[in-house]
Amino acid sequence: MNLVSVEANRGPDQRKTLAPLQVAIVTTAAPPSANGQARVLGQIVAPTMFAPPMFLTDQMNIVELDQAHYGSHFELSPPRFQLTTRKWGKLAGRFNHSGGLLRSVMVRAGEITRILHDGAVDVVVGCSGNPFDLPASFLAARRLRIPFVAYLFDDPVYQWERGIYRNIARVSEQIWSRGALRLIAPNEVLASDIRKRLPRADIHIVRNPAAVALNESPAKRPDANPARWRLLYTGSVYSAQASAFRNLVAALGALGGRFAIDIYTGQHGSELVTNELASPHVDVHPQAPHATAVALQQAADVLFLPLAFYSPIPEVIRSSAPAKLGEYLASGRPILVHAPAGSFITELIRNADAGLVVDTPDPRKLAEALNRIADDEVLRSRIVANALVLARQFSVERARADFGATIASVVRH
Repeated sequence: MNLVSVEANRGPDQRKTLAPLQVAIVTTAAPPSANGQARVLGQIVAPTMFAPPMFLTDQMNIVELDQAHYGSHFELSPPRFQLTTRKWGKLAGRFNHSGGLLRSVMVRAGEITRILHDGAVDVVVGCSGNPFDLPASFLAARRLRIPFVAYLFDDPVYQWERGIYRNIARVSEQIWSRGALRLIAPNEVLASDIRKRLPRADIHIVRNPAAVALNESPAKRPDANPARWRLLYTGSVYSAQASAFRNLVAALGALGGRFAIDIYTGQHGSELVTNELASPHVDVHPQAPHATAVALQQAADVLFLPLAFYSPIPEVIRSSAPAKLGEYLASGRPILVHAPAGSFITELIRNADAGLVVDTPDPRKLAEALNRIADDEVLRSRIVANALVLARQFSVERARADFGATIASVVRH
């Protein structure tokens, strides 16, 4: 096997031998799960490269253990967001929340330490996603004298709205980052934002991979002038996409029924979806299994990739790398991006000419882009071909190699 390996001497009677690396990963979402972070982790930590990983999480309820998976799971206790449920004044309330967060970090660090104490773990990987896992993973790794790597799926500071969480995350970052031998980010925009705050950080890019084959021979539309073009969106629908979806609904209405969109989401019953996006041109469905979602993507007329223009966390929107991006690129279908200028997905798609980009919150421009896609077969063929080329950057093989090289480098550190 092509193992990422390290010279290991794990016992007094053992000779120094080559052994696969053992990683412990602390995450809000462990694989197998439909969650984007879980899907990435499940793909990059492969049997061909690593010993069975140890996943530590406080959300075992979303782990689909009946599905095929690699590694073992350890449940962490749920965090306490405050010291007491008693009502306090403003100043005392801040202390109550701050103390609760600090207590949760220390408790979690102790749990991680106990779980890993007797294991032959080579590297601890702490993932972003909540205020606890990065600092707790760092503290546990330091106690155990194990290398620590921070995996930043989103900005660990600005993923929180202004207030106590962001303030604590900013302070926490200055602590755990000093012990992180490597930082992993899914794209260059997030890496640049982190480097401005942490100029000495050693940041490595590992793309969110797409575990799908390139659809290099997409089926042509049977009708050159269809009665209605079907857009598709698969994934979460919440504040991170809300304003972009509202613009699309307005554009679809202005186009008089030429276009409609199918939305497959776990938030199909939310107020945003059922009320604000209600339209005769919008069909909402429950979240589809991953394999079904990929098949739907490859059968759609146009794939819609939105990010919000008005958000309390614009920094996260700017650096967001949706897990579905690689799948969209590999689908063989034209992509329409509706997201703010300067964001990772707008610049990536525009620079590669891999889709049409509307980077202003203007329904009229969105409608114009939809008509261009429908009316120009040469345009569709060109952006699909370029998207397939770009999709190779998001291959599972490349992500596994990049992740494996990063982890191996800290063991040799």
